[in-house]
Amino acid sequence: MIVDRPPEPDAELHTRPEVHARRWLLLGTMCLSLVLVVMSVSSLNVAAPRLQQELGISAGQLHWIIDSYALVFAGLLLSAGAIGDRFGRKGALLAGLAVFAVGLVIAGLGDSATQVIAGRAVMGVGSAFVMPATLSLITAVFPPAERGRAIAIWAGFAGAGGAIGPVVAGALLEHYWWGSAVLVNLPVVAIAGGAVALLAPRSRDSHATPLDIVGSALALVGMLALLYGIIESGERGWTDGLVLGAFAAAAALIAAFLAWEARTDHPMLPLGLFRDRRFSVASGVITLTFFAMFGFFFLSTLYLQYVLGYSPLEAGLASLPMAAAMIVVSPRSAALTERYGAGAVMAGGFGLIATSLGLFTQVTTGTPYPVAAIGFVLLGAGLATTAAPATGMLMSAVPLDKAGVGSAVNDTTREFGGALGIAVLGTLLGSAYRAEFDAAGTDVPAGAAEAASESIGAAWTVAQGVPGGEAMLAQAQAAFVDAFQLTNMVSLAVAVGAGAMVWLSRRSTSDPDTGEVVEVAVDPAEVAIDLAAGAGGPELALEPR
Repeated sequence: MIVDRPPEPDAELHTRPEVHARRWLLLGTMCLSLVLVVMSVSSLNVAAPRLQQELGISAGQLHWIIDSYALVFAGLLLSAGAIGDRFGRKGALLAGLAVFAVGLVIAGLGDSATQVIAGRAVMGVGSAFVMPATLSLITAVFPPAERGRAIAIWAGFAGAGGAIGPVVAGALLEHYWWGSAVLVNLPVVAIAGGAVALLAPRSRDSHATPLDIVGSALALVGMLALLYGIIESGERGWTDGLVLGAFAAAAALIAAFLAWEARTDHPMLPLGLFRDRRFSVASGVITLTFFAMFGFFFLSTLYLQYVLGYSPLEAGLASLPMAAAMIVVSPRSAALTERYGAGAVMAGGFGLIATSLGLFTQVTTGTPYPVAAIGFVLLGAGLATTAAPATGMLMSAVPLDKAGVGSAVNDTTREFGGALGIAVLGTLLGSAYRAEFDAAGTDVPAGAAEAASESIGAAWTVAQGVPGGEAMLAQAQAAFVDAFQLTNMVSLAVAVGAGAMVWLSRRSTSDPDTGEVVEVAVDPAEVAIDLAAGAGGPELALEPR
């Protein structure tokens, strides 16, 4: 057990013998906490159809249930990271796990959309303290020579947790009500909290920087306004006064946040960090990666269940190839980065993501699973080779004393990109579905057809109890597939554009040991071959140095 002595500067923490001896066990503990957070989010995706049916909620309410977590999480991350830096990351992690557990209980026992949204928001508060603390502690306890590898493993488990959650939730939903998929995480919280209390060392900013209360408030409210406008645009339309007002408020608040951060003596987010190309490029890569990833997770679950007719368990199992690809490829991305440079590896990763999304633009109402499985594998490999190097690159640009803020920026870009992806792609899909749906050729009553036009979930429910329901459901499924193809085309364009930009800036990368910017010349074909092979070969084996 590690003794809780007073915190030392993080630059020296990894030199303590008791910390060094347990660094891999500490990594496992941090990954467990991370998987808990990610799994709890992704499990709701597979439970969404059941939740919608049992609670009778609308498509708009479902979006808010999904996004309420991400909104609060993304809005509070910078503040939570700064609090962890100032008062101690271990304490922030333990407090976050406790708050997260409270949110699980509120949401899991919810009997209305309002209660579930509230519980998810509380979970977001807890996660905002958990996620940056895990990454900043990993950065502190690993020596520079091993740090990139440890961060890559952390990133891999983040993706794996996203795929494990639907499997666990699907198995529970075969026998129990939708809330079981949420409450199952409570024992995991207890295990993770006990492990953190016993094993994690104390770590904090040795400079005791004051908190930036004004910056925290501006960042939180600004992001809330932006995402509110995007979500409500699907229900009200883009020209609605409330939607336009939300966008105007978001623009003003974000501008005020940037102005405040530029002039305050102790900014929550030092804007000078963005002058470092590693930091700015990595932030953009993570945002775009998770924009495509979260939006696809949410919509593909609906496709698997409502169009292909999979059960919740089958839908969860269907995404396992993606988790396997992420677990295999993420740790090896560190070796690829050392060989080719982060820019080249991330560009190759976006190429794999684009290939996967291109495959999903061709799905139909009868696409066989092996085709989808290939798409999931390509997507998992692509996500692993973008997110992991980008995270390592971002953290290499941040001083160790500010590891919590660096971790929070990493997590904020993830969650903000994810929330934006769900909001934008979900809104786009809803609009396209309503435009394509046509029940005129069926015998369904007009009122039932109007209800079915709201969403594929509503169409599924209506079809069970009206004459001609099967024909109407077939029309709804065809409309949903057309809309799903459209959203995948949009995500494909984002991936191609991001990959091109990263490739053009690939010569600016960083040495994993020194953090210095170095020049790297690479052969695109050689990168693609190694990415497709999972970075195999003895010269890239991840043996300890």
